[in-house]
Amino acid sequence: MPLSLYEISAIFFISSLTNLSNILAKAQAHVASTSLEESTLITSCLVSDMRDFAFQIQRLCDMAKCLTVYVAQTEPVRKEDNPTTLAEMQERIAKTIAVLQALDPESVNDKEDKEVVMKIPSGERRASGTSYVLMFLMPNFYFHYCMAYALLRKEGVPLGKGDYLGRG
Repeated sequence: MPLSLYEISAIFFISSLTNLSNILAKAQAHVASTSLEESTLITSCLVSDMRDFAFQIQRLCDMAKCLTVYVAQTEPVRKEDNPTTLAEMQERIAKTIAVLQALDPESVNDKEDKEVVMKIPSGERRASGTSYVLMFLMPNFYFHYCMAYALLRKEGVPLGKGDYLGRG
């Protein structure tokens, strides 16, 4: 039986966000047990022209929620969104998971071939539901997830591949 669009997107996002929450819990424990300042993690970046850790968390949550807006065509969940602490980032991740868990699988599964129109600052981007998920959402989500993980590692949070994969 082939995988559905819901299974390769929403289920994946929920699992990855759950892993990320566990990773953030390890970061919180590391801050509590060392001299590392939480603000150092929040503002960490790899190079000066890169967005910081807080931005990485915001964007990967946004990418996951884009599934509900652009593919399932639900109303966007609008909230004040400027997390400045790891606890606030945990809350944002939990809210994103809740949005995805509330999504009706059929609202995604019947959109594989339907045109998705994404409005971006430079205009519109059009793709089938499947292409949008596989060629835009997933790579963007992975990018910001990897960057968040890398930034925590850069700052000395003791994480390994098992944490990244949800086995830590």
